[in-house]
Amino acid sequence: MNPNHKNTLYIILKYSFNENIFQIISAIEKFCFSYISVSLQYSFQFYIIYDNYYTLLFPHKLKDQTYFITSNYTEMHKVIDEALKSFFNSVSDTEEKLDQSVQKDDINPINVILKKILLEINKKNISNITMSPGGFFLELNNSELKNDKIIIINDSEDDFKNINQKYIYLFKQKNIKIDILSLNKKNKNEISKAISFYTQGIFDCLSDNKNNIEQILILEYMPIKFCENLPKLNNNIKFTISYHKAISEQNLMCNKCNKEMKNVKNIYPQKNIENKSDSNINTNSTNTPKENICYYNGKEKKILCFNCYKQMSNQQ
Repeated sequence: MNPNHKNTLYIILKYSFNENIFQIISAIEKFCFSYISVSLQYSFQFYIIYDNYYTLLFPHKLKDQTYFITSNYTEMHKVIDEALKSFFNSVSDTEEKLDQSVQKDDINPINVILKKILLEINKKNISNITMSPGGFFLELNNSELKNDKIIIINDSEDDFKNINQKYIYLFKQKNIKIDILSLNKKNKNEISKAISFYTQGIFDCLSDNKNNIEQILILEYMPIKFCENLPKLNNNIKFTISYHKAISEQNLMCNKCNKEMKNVKNIYPQKNIENKSDSNINTNSTNTPKENICYYNGKEKKILCFNCYKQMSNQQ
């Protein structure tokens, strides 16, 4: 499986020790694991920012990518846990070595990460075009196939005042939404709300009535349908994942006479068949062959062919 052809869920956690780090990490892990299980075609990258420091918690090494294929969530958890401990240890060691007279580099980690994500998305799109036969033409007007997502979780009182607006504009141009969840009630979130609004993403924040991080992530950011992220080729439901779980390949059969109705195009839902005259039936079927019409009796939960429906209507 080529990771360049998978959509990626980017999670960025800006942390400042206001919430329990292990509870946050656990909630994010469960959300990511659930997301890739439901979506089937996603991988995820998990960044953490603390002060002017940042790191990629997962995937931490090249071999970690194989865990997506095997759905090895236990190993994913171990990688994240080890990377988190290593990150805070390195931050602590670096801060101890810094002399008070020496100022830290004035970098903005969120801009560095967003730039990395932009480069990855561009590289992925170019790879998709060049590696597939006729890829250049297939990619034209096909932006719906690119469905990478970015979720920023902010535990800090500071908003993203120094964020590079050019990066936000480029994400907007690529139809990539930026969803933001604010965990700090002291944060006014003026910039965060603007970013989410501009990219048509979701903004949410904790409150007294809304304080379960895992629940918010799942309820607000989890894809509702299995086929949400799959391209609808020719608007045909048969190309979606949920097709075989919802509709049988067998032809519809009349529940009364067992007549098999092939290539049914129209199903007229009827809660009951009372007061249905011949004229009503003929009107419904004026432009459609009778063999292509079936009726659903909602009261008895039966499917009826045209003739049986007409017979039962005449008996009423």
